[in-house]
Amino acid sequence: MAISRKPAPLWIWIVAAVCFALAAMLQRDVLSQVLFGVAAAALALTAVLQWRTRQR
Repeated sequence: MAISRKPAPLWIWIVAAVCFALAAMLQRDVLSQVLFGVAAAALALTAVLQWRTRQR
């Protein structure tokens, strides 16, 4: 199977970041909140980088 060089759509990164942020807010223990928050931040950063790459 060939590898696609086309980047994933931007909305996927945004939806994933929002879902992880919501999951972080729903967690009771601090470790889970931090880990989900880090995942949300990483996905949000990926969305921003994808957006900036497409602007060029």
